[in-house]
Amino acid sequence: TFYDFVATSKAFAKLSFHHREVFGQVGFGTGGWDSDFPNSMLEIFRVVMTNCDDHQHLVVGGVEQVPLGIWRHVPERCVHWPEGTSLSSLHSGAPRSGVKKIAHAPNGRFTVTDNYGDTREYAAVLTTCQSWLLTTQIECDESLFSQKMWMALDRTRYMQSSKTFVMVDRPFWKDKDPETGRDLMSMTLTDRLTRGTYLFDNGDDKPGVICLSYSWMSDALKMLPHPVEKRVKLALDALKKIYPKVDIAARIIGDPITVSWEADPHFLGAFKGALPGHYRYNQRMYAHFMQADMPAEQRGIFIAGDDVSWTPAWVEGAVQTSLNAVWGIMKHFGGETHAENPGPGDVFNEIGPIALHE
Repeated sequence: TFYDFVATSKAFAKLSFHHREVFGQVGFGTGGWDSDFPNSMLEIFRVVMTNCDDHQHLVVGGVEQVPLGIWRHVPERCVHWPEGTSLSSLHSGAPRSGVKKIAHAPNGRFTVTDNYGDTREYAAVLTTCQSWLLTTQIECDESLFSQKMWMALDRTRYMQSSKTFVMVDRPFWKDKDPETGRDLMSMTLTDRLTRGTYLFDNGDDKPGVICLSYSWMSDALKMLPHPVEKRVKLALDALKKIYPKVDIAARIIGDPITVSWEADPHFLGAFKGALPGHYRYNQRMYAHFMQADMPAEQRGIFIAGDDVSWTPAWVEGAVQTSLNAVWGIMKHFGGETHAENPGPGDVFNEIGPIALHE
C-alpha cells in the first residue's frame, strides 16, 4: 500500500508519526493524500512519474469542455463525410438517451436498447461508462465478457468523493488583514471535515467561487446523508474556527452546489483507486481491446475511460484508452494502420503492460 511505502521509507523512518499525519493532510500540496493510503503504491507512483499532479491548468467552463470540444469539432480533412461534418451534426445535435441493455443479436451483431425501449443493431459497441454500471445500470448478456473480465470490471474499486461550492460577490480573500498584512484567506488544507478548501478568482470585479469542501473516502461519507444547506453550514462552521475574523456567509450569492459521486447512479464513485493486488484486474481491462485470441461471442464490444486506464481520474487516461478502443474497432472491421504509423495494438506485444501469471 501507499501507507506501507510511507511508513517504511527512509525519509519518514527518522521522523515522527505526526509527520506522516501532516503529509497525509498536505500531500504534494493539493491535499487529501491520506485518503490514498490504502491504495496500491503503483497508483501513486504513476501519478508522480507522469507529472499528473504538477503544472495543472484551469479549464474555463469546466473539464466537460474536453468531450464537448470533441463533440463539436469539425476535422480539416473528412475522408468519409462531407466537409463541415462533426459528431454533433451526425447525431442531429444531441446524443440519444442512456443505454439500459446490451445483448447479442442472432446475426452476430449487437442490440442496444435505450431507456425508452428503442432497440437498434450495431456491428460493434464501445462503452465508456464506469465499469460498475455494466452490472447495475445496464443489463448485459453474460457472454459479452469472460468470467475473469467480469470479475475485473466488478472488482474495480471506486473512491468516494464530495464537493460543495458557493459563489461569492467578489474575491474578497485577497483583501489584507490590517493586523497581519496577509490575505484574509488562502487555499486551506485541514484535518477537519472540509479537508480541502479552494478559491477560484475570475477577476477583481467579478464574482468568485469557493469550493468549501473537497473530501475523499470516509471524509466524503460524513457529508453523504446531508442536504446541500447542511453541508454548507458544516463547512462554514469548520472554516470559522480557522478564520474567526472572516464572515464568508455574508459574501455568498446564488445557490450552493454539491455533489457526492458515490450517490450518483451514473457514477457510483468519483474514480478508480486500485488496491494492492488489483494490477491483474487493471491489466485485463486495459488489454481487452486486443481481441484476436478471444472467443467469437466476446469480440466486438470494447471498453474505454479513465477507469480502464492506468491513470484514473485524469483525462489523459480516458483519451489513451479511447484510442486503444478505436484501434480495436478498426481491427474488428478488418482494417489496418499505415505501416509507418502503427497503432497501439500493432506494438502492444513490445510496449504493452506485463500480464502476470494467474
